[in-house]
Amino acid sequence: MNSLFESKQCPVCNGESFTVISPSSYPKDISRNDMKSIYSSSSNHMLMDQLVQCNGCNLKYINPQVREDIIFSSYEDAVDPTFIKQNPLRILTFHRNLIWLCKRFNIKPSLEKKVLDVGCAGGAFPVAASELGFTVIGVEPSRWLAEQARNTYGLDIRSGSLESQKLTPSSFDIITLWDVIEHLTTPSQVIDSINQLLKKNGLLVINYPDYDSLTRRFMGMRWPFFLSVHLIYFTPKTIRRFLDERGFDVLTLRPYWQTLELGYALERAGAYFKIFKIVARVINFIGLGRLPLRYNMGQTLLVARKRS
Repeated sequence: MNSLFESKQCPVCNGESFTVISPSSYPKDISRNDMKSIYSSSSNHMLMDQLVQCNGCNLKYINPQVREDIIFSSYEDAVDPTFIKQNPLRILTFHRNLIWLCKRFNIKPSLEKKVLDVGCAGGAFPVAASELGFTVIGVEPSRWLAEQARNTYGLDIRSGSLESQKLTPSSFDIITLWDVIEHLTTPSQVIDSINQLLKKNGLLVINYPDYDSLTRRFMGMRWPFFLSVHLIYFTPKTIRRFLDERGFDVLTLRPYWQTLELGYALERAGAYFKIFKIVARVINFIGLGRLPLRYNMGQTLLVARKRS
């Protein structure tokens, strides 16, 4: 095996037997620097890795995977000004979801309620949580994104991995993973750490690209969430099992809707369908590129409670 990759057990059941769904398309002579560039840039590199299905629990995941040290180093060095420009609409999306969460689970925002956002990128969710009245901490591996978030919003945004932080056990009421769990090289360790950090009956909020979604079924391998940086593809069944075995009771699952600029969304879709790149140029030329677009491309929002 190429030294840039390592074999992985199934993240849910630790099984080693699998069936290949889609083979790898990496060039044989790909270098470490080439690989880092894929992970350091915007997440628009179509899936080049071998996608497999676990023969034990049916989880879909990448195997072999790029080595963990390469992935994390790439995330640490990531610079993404295009992503951060969408923060105003991302904040709007998070406001809507937080208001729904508070109503659904009878939560009254206050400074006594502590929220931790793992993988907070440019700080959009910490901004929304802070504006609603929560005390919030964000953790982000990208040094550049974390610095941008601190400087722009003046919030407690910390660089590095969750495991590298000195956080007090049983101190958070809510912990969130927005567009994060599919990137994790060691998801079990991260969820176990989150369990330790949550208070009794604390909530875990996750959104994830749902392999069982109608969008994925319709689009097949052209589904926009088939990306090299996405290592795990959960379904409601596999993520329920994954969280149940780590001390969480899933309370609800629902479609996750987000709002981004029309031009940005079309540019991203252009990586799969060239016609969208042409449409994006026209839309931007006539001045409509910044119109907000609310859409769902097969993501699911999940809320789980730490089991007593």
